[in-house]
Formats: sequence, structure tokens, C-alpha cells
Amino acid sequence: MVEVDVWSTNGSMGRGASPCGTSVGSHEAFVLRDRGERFGGLGVQNAVRNVTETIAPALIGRSVREQRTIDDLMVELDGTPNKCRLGANAIYSVSVAVARAAANSLGLPLYRYLGDAEANTFTLPIPTFNMINGGVYGDRSIEFQEFLLAPTVAQSYSDALRMSVEVSYELDVVIRKRYGQKCLHTGHSAGYAAPVNEPAEIIEILLAATEETGYGGMFKVGLDCAASHFFDSKQECYNFRGEKISRDEMIQFLDDLGESYPIFMIEDPLDEEDFKGFAEITKRMNVLISGDDLFVTNIERLKMGIRSGAANAIVLKPNMVGTISEALDTAYWAKKHGYLLIPSIRSGGGVNDPIPDIAVAVAAPLMKCGAPRSGERTACHNRLLRIEEELKESAQFPSFEILEDRVGNDHSGWSSRTGR
Repeated sequence: MVEVDVWSTNGSMGRGASPCGTSVGSHEAFVLRDRGERFGGLGVQNAVRNVTETIAPALIGRSVREQRTIDDLMVELDGTPNKCRLGANAIYSVSVAVARAAANSLGLPLYRYLGDAEANTFTLPIPTFNMINGGVYGDRSIEFQEFLLAPTVAQSYSDALRMSVEVSYELDVVIRKRYGQKCLHTGHSAGYAAPVNEPAEIIEILLAATEETGYGGMFKVGLDCAASHFFDSKQECYNFRGEKISRDEMIQFLDDLGESYPIFMIEDPLDEEDFKGFAEITKRMNVLISGDDLFVTNIERLKMGIRSGAANAIVLKPNMVGTISEALDTAYWAKKHGYLLIPSIRSGGGVNDPIPDIAVAVAAPLMKCGAPRSGERTACHNRLLRIEEELKESAQFPSFEILEDRVGNDHSGWSSRTGR
């Protein structure tokens, strides 16, 4: 973690800290670590030094309201395709701090500064919760990384959060009744570690918790397969459920799940290089097919996806690309081409993440926020509750049906503070 404070001459301050995901795509901007023995090699003194000795001297004297100019300058100072010289953790922390300092200097909340400061209404996202963790997030051998729930009938963010927390409480009871206390563990993303190794059975657990809470039929299921983590590039197959299966077999498995259960979204169902496979599953399944490792919030990779018809949604994680301006460019391009935006916090994030404000600024209809517990996730929910309270009747909450009308909408009128 690198935390940066930016001060302006009028006394306004902004603070930014770059997260580091547990599950990392190979095309993400580079997180600079010190290596060696200190903190097991994970120290960031070199990144901090790059902020104080290289970035700060270049920015002092500039206006904090020149977000794009400042972000472009940092990219130029780094001079590498993936920000590996200065470190994306250094650059992104500064980028967030600059945006917050500018917003504070104008007396605006960050979502208004990055979005439309004069807007009469703002949309809060439907939260999706990673209730059961697998893959690199869990402690069992199930390959899929996230099993998510999203409320479909909530009328407000606070209502959606309450329903989901209640289901989370009941999930504890369902797991203990079915598998015993010994299977009740916490995964790395604050949800419950998968108690079994069969995706369909885990979905059954989630749906049972909604039934027991009195919310049967009021939630839908999402999956994050994070398939690159169990893809064998040499043999061009997936090591899945004790077998080696092909792309076609993986698509068929997911299609069968979609026929059997109320699945609304599948994230990274295939390897991050398989644009052709993503296009095939997008065409075949009538659900959101979301690219995270596929796109890494990078506009050039998104353009590749658009050209090939790969996916119809994109996970927005600004630290993956490295600056606020680049992330908003990607968000704009995605919306313009009918891709649904899903901003997401990272599993290695902090307690002051700008993602809630960014989600509101870009009017994202969905947001990924881990399980409804742990400090950094609670902080994100609290931020959205405050925004909802601040906006009062001007706070809009999307209907879940918007997800069924996800492709082909004209979003060309959307713009933001960074100049589009």
C-alpha cells in the first residue's frame, strides 16, 4: 500500500492509496515492490521514493484541477507500457489524491467532481456480494473464485445492503447445519470459504440462505470463474474438477449451470487471452459476461473485445490501469459501446477506496464489493449510505431489469470532469 497526500495552496487536501489485488491479471499495470527481506519483499519504499523524488517535483505548482494533464504527465514520466518504472501503486495513489484535493477545493463530493457537478440526480449501484470464496480466495480446491448474490427487488441501496447482510447471517447457519462447524471458515475476500468443491452445490447453499431468510426468488447468482488461474496454456485446457477440459466443455458446463440456476453474471469464464472464446460464450448465454482479467480496465484491450464481440460487461478497477483519467476513458468507451459497467473494490484494498464515488459518478448499475463484512468493505458500504442520505430523493436506484437490456444502448452523451 502506498498512501499519498496532496495539498493545494488554498489548504485543500486529498488522500489516495492504491490497492493491490490478491487475484491479479497478467496485463495489469505494475505494482512496484522492493523485494529483498523487508516485509518479505513486499515493501514499497521505492514506490514512495518515486512519489517524493520524481512525481512531486514535476507536479508542484500545477493546478489540482488539471486531472488529465497531471495523469498524462505521470504516464510520461514513467515511460513504460505498464508503469513498471515508477510503479502503478505510486502513480495511482497520486492520481486519486489529486482528484480528491481538486474536489475538496471546489467544495464538491468526489462523485460530483468526477461526474456531472450540476446533475439533479445520481444513480447508486446495485451491490453484489462475494458470499462464498473459492480459487485463490478460499482454502479448498474449488476452482471458481467468487460466488456472488445480488438482490433483485431492493428499492434503495440501504434496502439492498440490509437484505444482503441478513442473507449473509443466515449463510453461517446453513453451512454449519449442512457441513458442521469445521467447514465454517473465512476466505481471503471476507466471504465464507467454499465448504465443498462442487459449483452447483455452492449455488444451492446460497439459494437456501435466501429461502431461509424469506427472500426466496429475490436474489440472483453471479460467478467469478477467474479461469486464467486454472488454465494450462501449454496444453490449452482447463484443470477443472480433477479433469482437463477444453474451452467448449467449459462453456457447456457454464451454460448448463445457467439453465439450472438463476445466474445473471459470469465474470472471466475463460482465459484472459481468449477473446474468441469470450465472444462465443457471450453469444451463447443470455447473461452478463464480464471481463476483468480480460480487459484490466485498459481501453486498448476493451477495444479488442468490442471488435471481436467478447463480453458485454466490464469490471472497472482503476488501479489496474493506473490513473483516474485512463479508468474514466475506459468507462466512457465501454458505455458508448453498450458494455455494462461494474466498478469493483480489490481484495487487497484499503478503507478509503474511491470506488463508491466512481461508481456513482459513472452511473454504474452494478458494483462488486466483496462480502458484507470486514473494515474496508464496510467503509465502502458506509460511503454509499452517506451518498444516498446526502442525495435524498435525488438518489436513484436501478431496477434489476436494466441488466436484461444491457447491450446496444446509446451512452454517447455521458461525460466527466476529465474532459470528454
